Amino acid sequence: MRYNKTDLLILSGISFIVFLFLILTGVLSSYGYFIDELYYLSCSHRLAFGYVDHPPLSIFILYLNRIIFSDSLLAIRWIPALTLSATVFVSGLITKQLGGGRYAMVISAIAVAGCPVYLLFGSFYSMNIFEIFIWTLIMYYTIRILKEENPKYFIVIGLLLGLGLEMKHTMITYAMGLIIGSIFSKSRKLIWNKWLIYGLLIAFVLILPNLIWQLKNGMPSLEFYRNAMIYKNIATDPLGIINGQILFIGPFAFLVGICGLVYLIVNKDLVKYRLFGYTYLILFILLILSQSSRPDRIAAIYPIIFAGGGIAIEKFSQRFRYRIPEKAVIILLITGMIITTPIAVPFLKPEVEAEYLSSIGYKMNIESGKMNEKLPQWIADRLGWKEFAKDVSSVYMSLPAELRRNTVIISTNYGEAGALELYSKDYPLPKVYATHNSFHTWGPPSDTIKTFIAVFVDRKDLEQRFEIVVDAKVSRCEYCSHQQQRIPIYIARNPNFSIKREWSKFKIYD
Repeated sequence: MRYNKTDLLILSGISFIVFLFLILTGVLSSYGYFIDELYYLSCSHRLAFGYVDHPPLSIFILYLNRIIFSDSLLAIRWIPALTLSATVFVSGLITKQLGGGRYAMVISAIAVAGCPVYLLFGSFYSMNIFEIFIWTLIMYYTIRILKEENPKYFIVIGLLLGLGLEMKHTMITYAMGLIIGSIFSKSRKLIWNKWLIYGLLIAFVLILPNLIWQLKNGMPSLEFYRNAMIYKNIATDPLGIINGQILFIGPFAFLVGICGLVYLIVNKDLVKYRLFGYTYLILFILLILSQSSRPDRIAAIYPIIFAGGGIAIEKFSQRFRYRIPEKAVIILLITGMIITTPIAVPFLKPEVEAEYLSSIGYKMNIESGKMNEKLPQWIADRLGWKEFAKDVSSVYMSLPAELRRNTVIISTNYGEAGALELYSKDYPLPKVYATHNSFHTWGPPSDTIKTFIAVFVDRKDLEQRFEIVVDAKVSRCEYCSHQQQRIPIYIARNPNFSIKREWSKFKIYD
């Protein structure tokens, strides 16, 4: 299919605006690194074929990027910004492949560009935005298979799926949803063939290094996912799940998505693409059955749903003079984007952000332990890290020189540990150990260590294991998450146990 140059320029323009917005807000706002970015930077200093809570590919990319461009906010955030802008562009191409015209392409592209969950994932470095982009590409090539009746594209899809699984294990959920969805569609003959098997084999070969690592290390990711389901997720009823989709997708974009879902399933012109509508329903049902509080779990399926919505609105609008409905939808989508963007991308000052969210009645809890915050967790967890590292450094420097030579930092949270590792280049800090996720696999400290600076650790636990425990300082952050608003810093000396022997007992995978 040949694309109109004007259409491509329009898509490029929308994509560039998204990229520029994310770069400017990511670098010029008063917010710093997100908690997960601190952890991933620590991972990038310890390359491996796997980590407790994620596969290795996104970390390897971060490692290369850090070596070339450094670890500044701009250096690491241009990648997610560019990845989201590319997703916007491919979403427009998907709409064209399905038979949409210019307005349909613009509607779907703006819906993707303004989707709060996409903007959120595009605003900090993680594997989440890669999953969305890779799955959008897989949907594009699946359409090519169905449209051109050329199953050889499964080779490309296999490569993409393998790379996606090396980014994030949950990619398998989308793949299973699409395969099951094809069973109920008339396109199954084009899906179920030897080329599908070849593609799956390619994907298996690409994920094999991580599978071997998992087996050698006792399948830690399975333990992590189980614990996350039990201890982090909040059991959510169907109404709450629907509400989560509306808030994370955006109210007007969600309506476009509903139009697209219905159009994909009932329209005879798109009968060969009906499997995408079935895939969405399967994923949504799984979300309800799991009672997951994470609305982003099915986020990657929306580009195809928005594409169907854009086409449905365009077709309907052709009945009217001046095609007012499609223009009205574009205005509504842009309006919705303006209203909801501060929810996902923090660029207002924390106090202004909190007041704004309160004024529009926004409230969203997705993790236990981080509920009813002044700011949503994904915003609050970008504050206070440098100040925290400075506080810990002041405690460390308050120790006599002979004690500092035999001192390490210990924590039960990868965020605090990652922040202290990152800012050790700015402040004097000793080696950091933590018991959380992959940090636990990088321990333990030596039994010769006699002095510990403990952060994000329960004082009673310290009193049971050390002869001396001193309250050294409290690091405070008004708009951080509850857990980070007040972090006591302790000095613990003379352990009465062997850290090396008991290190396995301290493991926290969640």
